[in-house]
Amino acid sequence: MSVQPDYFQKYQHADIEELADIIGDLLQNPITIEDADHRLIAYSSHGESTDQARWSTIMGRRVPEHVLTRLWKDGVFQELLTKDDPVHIPAKDEVGLGKRVAIAIRRGSDVLGYIWAQEVNRPLTEEDDEILRQAARAAVTRLVQRQGKRKAEERRRKEFLWELLLGNHTSDALIRQKAESLQMKLPSSYLICVIEAAGTGLEQYLYPLLMRDKLLWVVDDGQIVLLIGLFGRGKEGKDELLRKTEQFLADSLSKLVTHVREGQVTAGYGCVYRAYPDIVKSYREALHAVRVKRLFPRETEGIHGYHELGIYRYLLKLKEWDEEQGYQNDRLARLKAYDRENQTALMETLETYLDAAGRSNVTAQRLHIHINTLGYRLRRIEEILRVDLEDMNQRAALYLELKMDKLDQER
Repeated sequence: MSVQPDYFQKYQHADIEELADIIGDLLQNPITIEDADHRLIAYSSHGESTDQARWSTIMGRRVPEHVLTRLWKDGVFQELLTKDDPVHIPAKDEVGLGKRVAIAIRRGSDVLGYIWAQEVNRPLTEEDDEILRQAARAAVTRLVQRQGKRKAEERRRKEFLWELLLGNHTSDALIRQKAESLQMKLPSSYLICVIEAAGTGLEQYLYPLLMRDKLLWVVDDGQIVLLIGLFGRGKEGKDELLRKTEQFLADSLSKLVTHVREGQVTAGYGCVYRAYPDIVKSYREALHAVRVKRLFPRETEGIHGYHELGIYRYLLKLKEWDEEQGYQNDRLARLKAYDRENQTALMETLETYLDAAGRSNVTAQRLHIHINTLGYRLRRIEEILRVDLEDMNQRAALYLELKMDKLDQER
């Protein structure tokens, strides 16, 4: 059925329930209208022509979790969040969902909710798509007030998260009590993850993933700070939480690199905790991981967790300690001076050799030199520095000193 432009203008005083019935009558199919969090707002009459997913949504006042998960996995919500046009969705019988056509209700770039038309009484056509476009525009004013209330609640939750991140609360019981008053369900185990990228709008690019995993987040300039957790798991859930975090980062970073034009995308996360006064620790650890990865992108490639940083977890503190004591590394200064005066690259050779854990063949391959040339360079390095590279203590100390020296270069 076709309609005139601005068809819904004559129904401007109809409430959201009446609007659902009007759309249902036009499309001759059952309609549901949901908010951005998939809570049911209104639905049309449907007689006997409905499926299990719709019944469950009406009875529970929210789209069932297993249906949402399937729609996320199949990319349906990703389409809805990025398209202005209706999305035609094939039946997914295993979750009780018949054929659907859905459209996002938008105000600017904000998604306020969704209109779902169950395709059961007759097929929906391109003309019906135009009805849905007009209906989505007509629904905007009716959802704005609802969105204002939702945004106020969301703002209070984000303020509470900032309070936790900054260590403003020290009682786990009081934290959980306040979370309950804000209708926040805190996970039983959690960690803090930080993603940093040049430019703004990180949450916009990541919104489908944030909604998919139901994450709580705040934005701080070029960083998005996320609370990632598991519900109702024991201590054995730690590995599962780490896998969940790594999967989220894999999905997020692959999405961001296509949008960030300048600079690198960096991510890090802290350790897993259960008590919420410890959230400040996980946040500091995540920030530390991001900073280290920014300073040593090559050495920490593929590493995101604070617990995986190895010696790089200590470098910033060791550097601060050296600076407090006014320590000057004379032997590295001698090697740098030799490189300058003789136009050699012994500093690079030494770092490559130590990065390769002293494996000569690997070092020679990475430097594209003959193994005999490498042997000569290593002997010359030992003479200049007056060290024995076979001595593990001296080798480890040199390795740390080289990385701390790079901190000055990176800064």
